[in-house]
Amino acid sequence: MSRKEGLKNYEELNLNDTKNDHRLAEVYRDWAKKYDYDNDNVLGTVSQPKSVNLLSTKLKDKTAKIIDVGCGTGLVGKNLKALGYICFDGIDISEEMLAIAKPRGYTNLFVGSLNKQLPVLENTYDSAMCVGVFTHGHVSSDGFNELCRIVKPGGYLCFTINEGVFQKYGFEETIKEFEVNNKWRVVSLYKDDYMTLENVKGYYCLATVN
Repeated sequence: MSRKEGLKNYEELNLNDTKNDHRLAEVYRDWAKKYDYDNDNVLGTVSQPKSVNLLSTKLKDKTAKIIDVGCGTGLVGKNLKALGYICFDGIDISEEMLAIAKPRGYTNLFVGSLNKQLPVLENTYDSAMCVGVFTHGHVSSDGFNELCRIVKPGGYLCFTINEGVFQKYGFEETIKEFEVNNKWRVVSLYKDDYMTLENVKGYYCLATVN
C-alpha cells in the first residue's frame, strides 16, 4: 500500500464507529513496511523533526522521561535520539509499526489507542509527544484529556493537528477551553508545513500541563 493509498483509506474511517480502532490497526498493519519511504518521498512529511525541534526549545533535560503517543515506525523517536534525548517510550495501535520502531532508541513500547485509556499510570511522564495522530478519522480533541492525565504537572505536551480537522473535530475550541479551565497553558501554537508534497499544513502546539 502506498502512502496515498493509505490516506485514501482514511476516508472510510469514522470516529463514531465502535470498530474504527480496528480499522485503523488494519490500515497501519498493511502500511508498515512502506511507511517510512512514503513518509519521505510521497508526501514529504516534516511534522516529526519540526515537533521534536519545538519540544527542544523548552525541554532542555535530555534525561527527561518522554512518551511518544502514536509513535508509528518511530520517526519521532529517531529525531529525539538525534537531539540527545535518552529516555523515551512509545505507544501505537499497530504492532507491525511498533516492530519497526523497536531499534530506534525507545526504552519501552506498548500497544494502545488514544481513543481509550492508555496503559500508563497518571503523572508518569515529563513530556508527551503526539505527532500525526490528530488527523482524519483517527482521534478527536477528546484525546487531550488522556495526554494531560499521563504527564506530570508542569510537564510538556507537544502535538500536531492536521489543518483539515482543526475546526471540524473541535481542536481549536478545545485548546482554548483547556486554557480557560486551567488544564494547560499554551506556550506556542502556529500553522506550518506538514505534508509538503501534498501542500498540506498542520498546527503545531506546545503546552504545559497544570
